[in-house]
Amino acid sequence: MPTRARKKRETYHHGDLSNALVAAALEVIAKEEQLTLREVSRRVGVNHRAVYRHFADLTSLLAAVAEQGYRQLLIVLQEALDSAKRSAPEKRMEALACAYVAFAIDHSAHYRIMFGRRLNEDGQFPILEELVLKAFELIDAEVLAGIESGRFVARPRRELVFAFWSLAHGFASLALVRRIKVKRVLVDPYVKQIVAPFIAGLHAL
Repeated sequence: MPTRARKKRETYHHGDLSNALVAAALEVIAKEEQLTLREVSRRVGVNHRAVYRHFADLTSLLAAVAEQGYRQLLIVLQEALDSAKRSAPEKRMEALACAYVAFAIDHSAHYRIMFGRRLNEDGQFPILEELVLKAFELIDAEVLAGIESGRFVARPRRELVFAFWSLAHGFASLALVRRIKVKRVLVDPYVKQIVAPFIAGLHAL
């Protein structure tokens, strides 16, 4: 076996094969090519049977991609809230929407898997479900703070969170498929215009 190939295979005996496989999967997804465990193992440079030590099947690999994506999304959303720490509830919701859409554009491969077909239908990936819930709870906490401050209308929060998430998700999805054509530097101001009517509708009378 050539020295380079042998060293490459040995690298993944130290616990980083799973991360390498996730990275390879993201490369395939980004190029919109067919994702298979065999193709991912080929890109990493290991026998495809080695993949099964970390991922039982393709769905397990996709769940790992989604988990990584949600962890990054939570960081991005929290950073946006931290930047708007002293702002009014309306501005904090605006910051969340901008951060969400920016994440979708900057991490489109993650985003496609995170919001593609549901991967946890059978409860096989509880960590993934926990991360999804954390994202929901982060937005829910902002809506609750707005209601408690008297600035937002007192309506069922679950519906308000889903409405906000649907708006941000819809814009992001349309931007990714170029149905909405907007330059990256103009994403924030465009998003602010799009969410302005919704945020205005949150105002308490």
